[in-house]
Amino acid sequence: MNPASVPPNHPPTHEPFLMAVGHLMRQTLTVGAEDSLERAISELRRNGGFIPIIDSGVLFGQLTEEMLRSELLLDANLTISAGSVAQPAPKISPYSTGSEALRRFDSERVDRLIVVDDHGRVMGQIRPSDLYPKKRILPRPALVGGMATPFGVYLTTGAIRGGASLLAVVSTGTLMFTMLACSNVIGTFATQPLAHSQLPGFLKDSIPAVLILCLFGLIMRLIPLSGTHAAEHMVVHAMERGEELVPEVVARMPRVHPRCGTNIAVGMTLFLSIYGIEWIKYDDIRFLTAAIVTLFSWRPLGSLVQYYITTKKPTEAQIRSGIKAGNELMSRFATAKSTQASIPVRIWNSGLLQVVMGSSLMLLLLKGVMLLFHFSIPGLE
Repeated sequence: MNPASVPPNHPPTHEPFLMAVGHLMRQTLTVGAEDSLERAISELRRNGGFIPIIDSGVLFGQLTEEMLRSELLLDANLTISAGSVAQPAPKISPYSTGSEALRRFDSERVDRLIVVDDHGRVMGQIRPSDLYPKKRILPRPALVGGMATPFGVYLTTGAIRGGASLLAVVSTGTLMFTMLACSNVIGTFATQPLAHSQLPGFLKDSIPAVLILCLFGLIMRLIPLSGTHAAEHMVVHAMERGEELVPEVVARMPRVHPRCGTNIAVGMTLFLSIYGIEWIKYDDIRFLTAAIVTLFSWRPLGSLVQYYITTKKPTEAQIRSGIKAGNELMSRFATAKSTQASIPVRIWNSGLLQVVMGSSLMLLLLKGVMLLFHFSIPGLE
């Protein structure tokens, strides 16, 4: 069919016109309103003829090749701020359809629209070529966190969630408490004879603690949660690298991640172990030693603990769970009305409160049972 015979404002009914702009958009560079005009022009070249200008994270305007043709800008001082020469930018929401984008291209006589959420934060750009059928690649959030649960992978950007529910994250807390409680009971029983030995006091304290941690690590390694934990890391690696979320790609990703909470847990355990056990009677020396050792060791040790204890090679089902969570997160991100969240919302979506909640519920349940039936368990008094 001759394109000229297609009536204006009546786009063909192929899939991109029915999809949300957030699923069609491409990435875009941005510059701050306070940046120099020289830097803005440099980024404009890299971005393909225009550059969005933002102020406090919100779209402020744009700089284009057409604007640079004017005598005013050609003679301008390149050290002036980009914001001082910015002009209004055509924008569109990520949940608008491809058909709406095409109407905007035609009515506003522009060849690009800047995709912004309801708060004006830039998410990407869309051009006419993006409305043609193509391989679908969902936009990637800049930063993704997650958690392994007994019911699959949970992922979040802080504002948007995907994968397992927050109730599943609560179950992670109950499982972790149960593992720690079992390790504590076994470790306490196994090391009871040390109380009557002639060992130094710091060894009497440290040996049970080390045994409990080893038992906890062994249980963690043996249960399926460690495989789900690995799948979570591998999917996040693939998303951050812009890789397609397919099993053969995800399966090649590292299962150790630098932002894993395991690193923090290892650092805290290392510091408290060195400082808390009185192997030296001077508190200030123990504190300084603990701080220095932790500062230089927490990441390398955390990576080792991740690799050998808290993760293991995931099963195909666990990888699929991670991919499902990743695709769900990116799909919601692509059409989100807001990509940012307040600090309380980010804390809630991180899953940490839910883990604490699950652990607390198990502790209260166990305490209640012990009070009801008038018994106690060594290590859990």
